[in-house]
Amino acid sequence: MHVSLKAIVIIGTVLLLTWTSATQAREAVIGYSGRTIAEMPFAWASRKGFFKEANLDVKMIYMSTSIAAKGLMSGDVDYSTAMGGALRAAIAGAPVIAVYSMFKAQMYLVAQPRYKQVADLKGKTVGISVFGGAYDLVARTILKHHGIDPEKQATLLQIGDSRTLYSALSAGTIDSAILGPPYDIKAELDGNNRLFDSSEIFDMPFSGLATSKKKLQQDRAEVKAIVRGLERIRRYIVANRGESEAFVKQFLNLNDQEARLSVAQMIKSFRDTGRTTDDAVVDFIDTTLRSTKQKVGNIKPGDIVDWSVTTEVVRELDKEKK
Repeated sequence: MHVSLKAIVIIGTVLLLTWTSATQAREAVIGYSGRTIAEMPFAWASRKGFFKEANLDVKMIYMSTSIAAKGLMSGDVDYSTAMGGALRAAIAGAPVIAVYSMFKAQMYLVAQPRYKQVADLKGKTVGISVFGGAYDLVARTILKHHGIDPEKQATLLQIGDSRTLYSALSAGTIDSAILGPPYDIKAELDGNNRLFDSSEIFDMPFSGLATSKKKLQQDRAEVKAIVRGLERIRRYIVANRGESEAFVKQFLNLNDQEARLSVAQMIKSFRDTGRTTDDAVVDFIDTTLRSTKQKVGNIKPGDIVDWSVTTEVVRELDKEKK
């Protein structure tokens, strides 16, 4: 049978369109709650094409931690970087779960220059992001650790994200604040005092990746692809400090010194395993229940975290490196 060249071209075009449609990248929505160092690896992994290699079109959308948790439950959001907020929702019974922990807690108590130690903040104001959030939990824990009752001997003020807290501290409208990088670094360079590093008293599951239990059960391959992209960029940052500093400088609008210090602090805060210990999760559960005045239940680490995907990814990448 004779087939004309025109027919071949038409058939070929149809086949090409069909193939393109079949291989079109799947969209994955990741909610984030602030433009900080914690979000930088997500943005850079996307820029580097680490997600695209897995045929994923990752879209980062700004939203509060509470909205992100609700989005995970409804399916409107696939993942959240605000792992602490997701874990608190899980403790309250939400069907969400943490799957990858990139950082140790990166939250610091920074105060006006006249305050030299945490004890000096008795009767003073401490800025936090939102009541019930990670910064609130950290502020209360730090104050109690230093003998200050956060309910009676200090005033916690709900201000907003780390950038807004930094602005309030710089303006002198609050005495101190819980800040995350790079704003703790900016504040210290401005002459304020870094009084305490929260990681000194507990290993809080901090920024990483949380998703719904349904997502993990039904689309484990996609979850693994996202975790793999994040673990790859974490390792890339460690091995390429100069390039990392250049990217974070542009991403967060920092000067050279701020970028250098931010990357150094970020690398120091990285977890090599992508997971926390069960003891750290238990501590987080207990602290959250006490701070939110919830009844102590029989909540186990396996109810709110599942590191199995991350363990697979780390093992596979370690083998590839050899």
